[in-house]
Amino acid sequence: MNYKGSEIVQKIKSGDEPAFEGLYSFFYPKLAYFSNQYLMDSEAANSVVQDVFTELWEHRQNLQDDTNLQAWLFTVTKNKSLKQISKERSKQRYDDYLRTRELDINYKSLSGFDTSNFVFEELQQKVDEALSKLSLPVRTVFEKSRYEDKKNREIADELGISIKTVEAHISKALQHLRKELKEYLPLLYILFFLK
Repeated sequence: MNYKGSEIVQKIKSGDEPAFEGLYSFFYPKLAYFSNQYLMDSEAANSVVQDVFTELWEHRQNLQDDTNLQAWLFTVTKNKSLKQISKERSKQRYDDYLRTRELDINYKSLSGFDTSNFVFEELQQKVDEALSKLSLPVRTVFEKSRYEDKKNREIADELGISIKTVEAHISKALQHLRKELKEYLPLLYILFFLK
């Protein structure tokens, strides 16, 4: 079939699906290749071309009888590809900016993070002091969980209490530590809250 001229335009405008499918089969690989040359992303190029054909079908009644479909298809593909490139450039710049900012913040945060033995010893001493203010059952459950690395089921079996009680004691101890040792929260979180 000739894909230039008013005959194909008339068929597309009237909703002739076989004519549309023929046009699609003929131009799809050409348009995808064209778009991919600029986008350098075959998935994005295929998406652009899908959008082009969707737009053609949805707006087929708006076509002029003398529309050059080949020119129309390449023009719309070009414009959609340009839009995609702009979107990617903006996204890339934004992502790079965010990534750079994130890395700067992380670098500053990590640089100021004291990991000396003194800090760990000081923290352990403060944790011991804070735990000593808890009831013996809560402290015992917490120490078995965090220092002996026992699972809640093991602690419950060993102490003859329910798993819910173990969970409640651990939660109470963590809340207490969070309140008592606010200034050590990042390190405290890493050491005791992650399990």
